[in-house]
Amino acid sequence: MHVNGQGFQQLAQGFNAAIALSSKLLSSASDLKKSVFAARPCRRVAKFASLVCFISLQTAGSHIAKAADDSDDLARWKQTLWQQAKSQGISAATFTAALGNRQPNYKLPWVRTKADWARMKQAAKRKPPVKGGAEVLKDGLPPSCHRPRQKEFLFPTRYFPERHLNALIKRGKSLRASYGETFQKIEQAYGVDINMVLAIWGRETAFGAAKNRYDGVRTLLSLAYAGPPEKRPVHRANLLRALKFIDQGHISIKEFKTSFAGATGYPQFTPDVFDQYAVDFDGDGRKNIWSSIPDAVASAAKYLKGIGWQSGQTWGYEVKVPQGFDCWDEGPKGRKPISEWIKQGVQRVNNADGTPRRFKDKSLKAQFMAPAGMLGPKFLVLENFEVFRRYNKADLYALFVGHLGDRFGCYKSEAACSFQSPWPRTDKFNFTRKRICEMQIHMKRLGASDETPDGLFGGKTRRGIGTYEKQRGKSPTCFPSKELFQSLRKEDPLSR
Repeated sequence: MHVNGQGFQQLAQGFNAAIALSSKLLSSASDLKKSVFAARPCRRVAKFASLVCFISLQTAGSHIAKAADDSDDLARWKQTLWQQAKSQGISAATFTAALGNRQPNYKLPWVRTKADWARMKQAAKRKPPVKGGAEVLKDGLPPSCHRPRQKEFLFPTRYFPERHLNALIKRGKSLRASYGETFQKIEQAYGVDINMVLAIWGRETAFGAAKNRYDGVRTLLSLAYAGPPEKRPVHRANLLRALKFIDQGHISIKEFKTSFAGATGYPQFTPDVFDQYAVDFDGDGRKNIWSSIPDAVASAAKYLKGIGWQSGQTWGYEVKVPQGFDCWDEGPKGRKPISEWIKQGVQRVNNADGTPRRFKDKSLKAQFMAPAGMLGPKFLVLENFEVFRRYNKADLYALFVGHLGDRFGCYKSEAACSFQSPWPRTDKFNFTRKRICEMQIHMKRLGASDETPDGLFGGKTRRGIGTYEKQRGKSPTCFPSKELFQSLRKEDPLSR
């Protein structure tokens, strides 16, 4: 279509008329009722521009209607939430100040509009056939492969940067010196090694240096109102718990900051954990896990004890294994007394000066764990390692916490206190969530693993690699490489 200079002038008039009316309509949802008069401003411009104006108004009206619907729905949702809040003793003043004008933050991960969730639901109904036990998308990978990456499940060496560890060790030892008497009381009260409690704090927020930046109430509102439908009840309950501790004066609305997932404070508690384990250890009347070191450390200690901490026991040991040791033995299924591991030739690594180390209690049950397969440090881990995993369900997280805690109590040289076996220096696989996920799909389809592909590199994936290597007559490494990946792709090409 050819439009001359006069036509462009008319187009501009049409758009300007549409924008002017749209602005008026946006001022109030009730103004939508006046949309029957929407064509009137269009009549005052030329015929062609009038058509453009009308189309623009229809589009604008559609968006305005959706916004009004969402706004009305949120208002009704808040009214229902208020009835629950009131029944739990939360004051109207707190509820109104916290939620009155707050809107969902749709920029958060997994927070979507009603329309987006409806489209995703429809898309799920039209999903393509299942391959290898997983839903397959156009690129041959299941939905879980496209979620944000998590550093706890990638190349393990990068999870233990020595400079960062040394900074945490220095800060942790300084805190222990400054709060020695208080920490001793906390350790006695809960029976948890204070070094391990400090290690949790160090890993979670670098002793408070890593700040939460999200508005806590808005984040919980977003997750409860517009998060994944199946998780909304949990987030709704956590929002109410947060309103409760705000109402009780433990933290102000303005100061209440969280991660994008709703965790808060020095130990990164979710509101349900705060509700059950937060402690006022300094006796000022507030359970202040945000700025009171005694409260935060005591709360973390109480939590660790509550999820199974075994007093008087360590978390695990770095070990060396004999030639031909089968790395497939990794994981909870291989759990057995340390005495049985010793019979298989497993020993603690020597001290840096070559002197041997001994296991303290050989009757304790342990499982083998090797984050870098046979190419890096290896460990026998005990029940307290599993306690760390209950705090954050990742092997590398639990290992980082245990190792950092040990370093707080070690006053020898850095070489003597650090890992005795080296981590792989270079990433010869090119770790990404998508590549890990594709590798898992190949191994499952080839019968080497029964793991559901999720793109997370852990013990099940390492066992799958070991099985695949053994099936093909190779010495198991239980660790991925580019060569292994290419071999899997060649044997089992995915349609893309």
